[in-house]
Amino acid sequence: MKVILLRDVAKIGRRNDIVDLPDGYALNQLIPKKWAEAATPANIKKITTAKAAVAAHHQADDVRFEEMATMLQKERITLSADANANGHLFKAIHESDIISAAAQKGVTLDKTWVHPKGQIKELGVFDIFLKRAGKEREFQIEVVKK
Repeated sequence: MKVILLRDVAKIGRRNDIVDLPDGYALNQLIPKKWAEAATPANIKKITTAKAAVAAHHQADDVRFEEMATMLQKERITLSADANANGHLFKAIHESDIISAAAQKGVTLDKTWVHPKGQIKELGVFDIFLKRAGKEREFQIEVVKK
């Protein structure tokens, strides 16, 4: 019996995969638990359109990621923070601070993209990595005293 998996099933397949299973296993185990549904033409069409929509969404995110990375590489972001006489910050700079500073420059970043190279606890110039789906871009921020 051909079924469409509604979730990942160990040793069977991943979500939205169409697999051929023994009738008893599909009818007695997977379908009653709502882990799978019968692979009717209507269900196959529904899954196919859903996969296409997800692929289009990922492609749009890839394009947006590249645009934002290019904008950040051209222009350095400057953050101002309170620091002591030695240049040590009273409060560390976090991803959310970088995202809000980028937003002021017109660059919209997703919080999962921003990865600082270590903690930012002092004044200076720091490398920040943007990571998404195996792609990695680098840009710099400058932390100055308020």
